[in-house]
Amino acid sequence: MKVSKILTVATICCSMFFSTMAQRNNNDTAVDTLNCPIISFNFAPVLGMGDINDMFTSPMLEFGVSALYKTKTNWVFGVEGSFFFGDDNLKNRAERLASLYTEAGTMIGTGGSDAGVDAFNRGFFALLQAGKVFPVVKNNPNSGVMLMFGAGMAQNQIIYMPSLEEAPQISGNYAKLYDHQQRGLALSEKIGFWYMNNKKTYLNISVAFEFKQMWLKSTRDYVIDDFMGIRGKDDKTYFSHLYGVKIGWMIPLEGKSTQEYYYY
Repeated sequence: MKVSKILTVATICCSMFFSTMAQRNNNDTAVDTLNCPIISFNFAPVLGMGDINDMFTSPMLEFGVSALYKTKTNWVFGVEGSFFFGDDNLKNRAERLASLYTEAGTMIGTGGSDAGVDAFNRGFFALLQAGKVFPVVKNNPNSGVMLMFGAGMAQNQIIYMPSLEEAPQISGNYAKLYDHQQRGLALSEKIGFWYMNNKKTYLNISVAFEFKQMWLKSTRDYVIDDFMGIRGKDDKTYFSHLYGVKIGWMIPLEGKSTQEYYYY
């Protein structure tokens, strides 16, 4: 099933769920919008496009935490920090480290045999965010369609982990020659559904499609990559995308909805 079909089905299911939850609210109760700080724990499987896809296979996983503030007019401001990584997903490993591999395709460890090297990416985002929630559910002005934008920085690099023996040629300072550590500007756009329960419960979640862009440059003075033909300073700017469906579990830290009761 294509990603677009999955997102369509997920959106329909979420809308039905949130509409059902909203119908449980007391029809004689008017609920004000919340004005409070919020902590959100986020998770997303992500796919890569562009230069990051040339170096690593997808999917990857992203975990993060957001510190947000929601106003009474449903504007949302905050910061987000997140980590993303893959599982032994470096492409063309032997070709990139050709000078370190034997003709048999192994890397010799300190014990004289194959070190069994795994190689994967590890990166992070640090973003400032701003957006708004547009209410669409009756009797719940705190829930609705969410639009969020972010800007900040990102970093990504290769992590080498020998699994059988130590391999000093890709450890410590030597690893910096081969790890392609890159850092630079990052942007994000997010659209989805934001749901906050009218009652003081922990059922407060967001589900959104997020699209991120990264413009990264090498932080190393000297890079060795035999597959890319690099031996020296890497001055190229690498442009990449990450996209996926992000789920957030939100915890309001103070305040709750104000209820006004009408008697007839």
